[in-house]
Amino acid sequence: MLAAIQKQLVTNEVLTESLLAKKTNVSIDALTPMVNLLVKRGVVEKVTSGDCSGGCGCSATATIAYRWLGEAKKRVPLNILAV
Repeated sequence: MLAAIQKQLVTNEVLTESLLAKKTNVSIDALTPMVNLLVKRGVVEKVTSGDCSGGCGCSATATIAYRWLGEAKKRVPLNILAV
């Protein structure tokens, strides 16, 4: 699934969170941790627009998008074999 997310971002360069979820056929709740991993690796940037977080009840909630940056200069290692 991580490869499918990466492929969409490489192809489109910038996608909103909802459009990326739709194109990869996954819920936003499932998408977020996977994209956060790519952000942590430095290959994707999270971009937000709008000032409102939606807590006030207005319809001007922030839009979250992700931008492909390319291969990271410094990768964050995954500790999958932690003891």
